[in-house]
Amino acid sequence: MTKKLNIVFATAADLPEGGGNTTRLKTLVAALRGMGHKVRLLLEHSHGSVSPDMLQLTGDIDGAPFEYIIGTTKKPEGYKFFTKKLSAVFLMRDRIKALHAEEPIDILWFNHSAAHLIYPLSRLAHQLSIKTVHSYEDERVKGSGLKRKLIYANQSFADNRLTKQADHLIVISNYLKEKYAQLTQGKVPITLIPTIIKPEYWDCTNDDNNHDIPLLMYSGGFYGFDEVEEVIKAIRILKDRNLLVNYHMIGYNKRNPAYMESINQLIKSNGLDEQVKMLGFTPFAELKGKLAKANLLIGIRKDDEWSSTGFSTKLSEYLATGRPILCAALGDNTYYLKNGENAFMVQPGAQAQEIADAIQAALTDKERASTIGKKGQEVALAHFSQKVAQKELDKVFDQLFCNQ
Repeated sequence: MTKKLNIVFATAADLPEGGGNTTRLKTLVAALRGMGHKVRLLLEHSHGSVSPDMLQLTGDIDGAPFEYIIGTTKKPEGYKFFTKKLSAVFLMRDRIKALHAEEPIDILWFNHSAAHLIYPLSRLAHQLSIKTVHSYEDERVKGSGLKRKLIYANQSFADNRLTKQADHLIVISNYLKEKYAQLTQGKVPITLIPTIIKPEYWDCTNDDNNHDIPLLMYSGGFYGFDEVEEVIKAIRILKDRNLLVNYHMIGYNKRNPAYMESINQLIKSNGLDEQVKMLGFTPFAELKGKLAKANLLIGIRKDDEWSSTGFSTKLSEYLATGRPILCAALGDNTYYLKNGENAFMVQPGAQAQEIADAIQAALTDKERASTIGKKGQEVALAHFSQKVAQKELDKVFDQLFCNQ
């Protein structure tokens, strides 16, 4: 597509340093900016998943300006969670009108948003002849408690009623493609774009990772989606087998300090203080350097809705390093990966014993592990590179604007 588009995102995110859903947003923006499109992000609030000093009220991501529309990076709590969301909608509406008056907006893009945002802003987009795109990366999860149930109802209404009004949907997994095809009754085009990374950035094949004691590495948000505890128990089993390994975990969940403390206690109770280290939050710019030191990268998701329905950007980054990875055979992992060929894999819901066996197998034959790491890197190049995503996005825009 030759036309360069003016795209505005309406969403929530932790910028500039957030992970999780924010990572997907950032990689989409980077791909769009790499294609030469103009992008701006209007944020209703943060997710509250990173320390406040890692957030900025305004800034830019790959040359795309962002702004927290309610004038604070703090995530609203209590009853203000809902009143602030409503305020954000009105502020976004006015901001979109002003931006459109300055330069016509081609696409209003909702990233994993809910009905309170999509419904009024989609109506505005229709009035201004702006195309709308929705992108989704996880299943909606009901959870417990009144607040969580209200959030779920808000999200479900968007899925069941408002996706039919979109001009195009973009999803991250095969599961979500099937889900939204059913919800829209096949009337809205859907494009599957898996995780988006720059494989050349993550390539660690020329970095030194020789250690007297093998080093395992995990990077994540500690949101409870990964088999953190079972891996720690597996390290204890390996120690009992006289196979010493060091295990470094990157990340921190500031919203759940009790969970973080429980992990610390599990490490101590298993006598692993010297082997298992929690490194805390690491800025993006420093992450690759830490992963490069690993002999095996750990990315074992729990067998739940999050893991079975989405796809992990972190896993794609792991693969791109060229280091062997250990993950679970669930969701779209099984679509891209095969155990013993381009990854080491355990069964969904694997317990410590199975994980220990898989780690031992990965560390026993270094030549085989190296070959598997290289094959995994080929998967990242073929499926998750920014260039592959940009080709798919070009097709989306050709459909939306009829080859303008």
